[in-house]
Amino acid sequence: MRNNWTHISLGDACDIINGKNQKAVEDPSGAFPIYGSGGIMGYANSYLCKGGSTIIGRKGTINRPLYVDKDFWNVDTAFGLSPKAGIAPRFLFYLCKSINWLKYNKSTTLPSLVKSDLLQIPISVPGLAEQQRIVDELDLLSDIIDKKKAQLRDLDALTQSIFYEMFGDPIANEKGWRFCALKDVSDIVGGSTPKTNVEEYWGGTYNWVTPAELHGERYQGSTERKISDLAVEKTNLTLLPVGTVLLSSRAPIGKVAITTEPMYCNQGFKNLICSESLNNEYVCQALKCKTEYLQSLGTGATFKEISKKTTENIKIAVPPIALQTEFAKKVVAIEAQKRVVCESLIDSQSLFDSKMSYYFE
Repeated sequence: MRNNWTHISLGDACDIINGKNQKAVEDPSGAFPIYGSGGIMGYANSYLCKGGSTIIGRKGTINRPLYVDKDFWNVDTAFGLSPKAGIAPRFLFYLCKSINWLKYNKSTTLPSLVKSDLLQIPISVPGLAEQQRIVDELDLLSDIIDKKKAQLRDLDALTQSIFYEMFGDPIANEKGWRFCALKDVSDIVGGSTPKTNVEEYWGGTYNWVTPAELHGERYQGSTERKISDLAVEKTNLTLLPVGTVLLSSRAPIGKVAITTEPMYCNQGFKNLICSESLNNEYVCQALKCKTEYLQSLGTGATFKEISKKTTENIKIAVPPIALQTEFAKKVVAIEAQKRVVCESLIDSQSLFDSKMSYYFE
């Protein structure tokens, strides 16, 4: 937040438009999108908010503003923030992204916001020309970030395309590969969680992972969640070597990655240490292609989980190891490209975050 900006309230900068139930206006061929706080929910033949407005959740997801550039209908669990004269629409959006909406939460169960509170939130704004300059700068960085994320998606799609070309569908198995149960071609290793209330178990040097921490197909270990020698000694933990295929068996079921450092894991995993007949890169991609099937295997009344016995009996096609190795070499080359993009993405995101802090905090 800059000192020479004008100090006003959010209500001075925008009109906050209550959402309404969409049933009366729902129309699959409607010209206007219906938005909730999570995105488009359908289409309508009428609208409540003009294009250039920002959406924030009234209930549920209250901390992820969305910018909408066309007229839209907002449902009754979402507010539409329409900028007043002198406020650039995209500046309002970035301003909303900088606000900690959870600070104004009025519920102890489902997060909720109250319009009268929002109208009083103190903000600061520069002149319109400066607003537009800031918007242009942040939009440029956002566009760079989006393009780099698209590059990563394209590289992931390339890996999957190569897999299908070389091996076919891993479920239909139209190429007639030999099928084996996972227990016959890999060691299946679970994990455990050291007691969280024992301080001596935490803050050590050993990597420890949960399913929620998996992002992408390479896992190098958390920089924050480490366990100690004592935790390893007192807890039923098995060290996972480099190259282990991590398979999340609890929510979110079906996430897959390959370890790049030795580590331990919690009980939300059924991990695969592959035999000589399987290449871990091949296994990782084969399981990724079966995500929906893996999710269907989860059982349980309170939360879904794939049991060890079920995991052991999951069938996997076993093509010739030479072909798997050829695929792995292609994957390694693609992963090298992804690392370059990821490093650039991290730099771009860091620059964007610093600019947001400079202008709004």
